[in-house]
Amino acid sequence: MFRAFQISPDIYWVGAIEWNERYIHGFSMPHGSTTNAYLIMDEQITLIDTCMAGFEGELLDRVADVVDPAKIGIIISNHSEKDHAGGLARVLEAAPHAKIVTSDPKGLAILKTYVGEEREFLPMKSGEDLCIGSRTLRFIHTPMVHWPDNMVTYSELDRILFSNDAFGQFFATSQRFADEVDPCTLMGCAKKYFANIIMPFAKQTAKAVAAVRQLDLRMVAPAHGLIWRGGEVERILSAYEKWCELQPDGLAVVVYATMYGSTARMAQVIAEAFMAAGVSVRLYDLDVSDISDIMTHVMDAQYVAVGSSTHNGTVLPLMGQFLTYLKGLAPKGRTGIAFGSYGWMAAAPKEIAAVMAAAGFQMPLEPQASDWDESTINEDALFQAVFALAQQG
Repeated sequence: MFRAFQISPDIYWVGAIEWNERYIHGFSMPHGSTTNAYLIMDEQITLIDTCMAGFEGELLDRVADVVDPAKIGIIISNHSEKDHAGGLARVLEAAPHAKIVTSDPKGLAILKTYVGEEREFLPMKSGEDLCIGSRTLRFIHTPMVHWPDNMVTYSELDRILFSNDAFGQFFATSQRFADEVDPCTLMGCAKKYFANIIMPFAKQTAKAVAAVRQLDLRMVAPAHGLIWRGGEVERILSAYEKWCELQPDGLAVVVYATMYGSTARMAQVIAEAFMAAGVSVRLYDLDVSDISDIMTHVMDAQYVAVGSSTHNGTVLPLMGQFLTYLKGLAPKGRTGIAFGSYGWMAAAPKEIAAVMAAAGFQMPLEPQASDWDESTINEDALFQAVFALAQQG
């Protein structure tokens, strides 16, 4: 039923379209996703990456549209995370003679736990080549983009880079190429993907992009989303170079969780102070806002203000979730503000300040706390403190 899609002579997209997937480890995917795999028809038939468990049937159907899966001689695993290699064992049942190419030593160690020691592996060091017939494939390690085992595969004959997680997007569509869809939507998805998955490893990613720049590229084929070709290759490489710098653009992001409205009122005062100082602001209530959308703006933010009501001596549950997410992803060198209301103990603002400081935020203001009664908030003092901070730049 499922069909392969030819992206270049003798090269086919044989991945899975996840039309109705919406979340993956805290990341929202309103446009769905794809898990991409690529089939190269050469003397040694080669499959680059597999899929998540549960999508093996779709992948194998697409392969069978081109060739009997049993004839696959090489399976390349650029990255052993389960969304790319979770289906490897079942694919190997259909391709029992295939050798597994993976990074040496990290990928090798992980994949042995998936499929056992008895499989035939071809572990590759960075810079090593593999001839599969008319093509020689080169493997370049890209550690921590975003796992230690990551590598990319380059076909010089086709001028195609199979980049795995680098340059990806969560975007389900019947199109296969970036130039076939709305560029604003696509780049928004690519930026959100970077902010929520790649951002903590920006330094390592910058090195990977520099290595990729040395290649003669006609096409970049990631493991998620659409394939970049022609002028779109330069678009995504340039975007990654900019994003890897993690330079804020002056934006302020205000995030809060509130019980009875007093913390929400403080958030509004803070937002107004930033606006009065000429700073562009995004205001997010965690009751209705998605944390991965928020982090996309945090990546650009110079100021991040985070507030919660105190509840049972700590932050509200939604704020606890956000702080966990923030401390794993937050770029360094931003200015943080902690705030919140309380009944009899101002615990939440202090807890927020401690988490943000540990995550690398500069915290020039004391935690801004106010009694739960909205009428007692000293709005003018809060406004002036934030306004003065913003004016200092």
